[in-house]
Amino acid sequence: MMEVFRILDELELMLKESKKIPFSNGKGLIETFSFLERLDRIRAILPEELETARRVIAEKDRIIQEACASAEEYMEQSKDKVARMVNDSEITKNAMEMAEEIVAKAEKVALEIRKDANEYADEVLSHIEIILKKGLDVIQEGKYEIREALDKNDV
Repeated sequence: MMEVFRILDELELMLKESKKIPFSNGKGLIETFSFLERLDRIRAILPEELETARRVIAEKDRIIQEACASAEEYMEQSKDKVARMVNDSEITKNAMEMAEEIVAKAEKVALEIRKDANEYADEVLSHIEIILKKGLDVIQEGKYEIREALDKNDV
């Protein structure tokens, strides 16, 4: 991820340090080959970032599945515990209360795990989305400036 930012910083510096064309409202000339070379490097790096996002989503799904399985196992254990305590009415009453507490706790834990996993995935994806948007903006700006430079050279 840092490599993309470094390349974007290089592109920005190239644009800022480019020789300005007099009377052109700040338009400048840049070395096309160097600019395009950096764009190619960004294109090579971006698939890695997208793969990282895919892995984050897969990890989130795995965590949710594990949480659900743990909650289910927890509920099964509590049901077994309750079944063993059915012998006596006082024991049955206590068992039912404990079972309800255990089920409520398991549901609360599962809900918190799902929420945390979704928030984490959302943060990662939002971060990657911002990076990709910035990269696309820089690429579009570079393409626009290159086209302008080419159009001026044709005239």
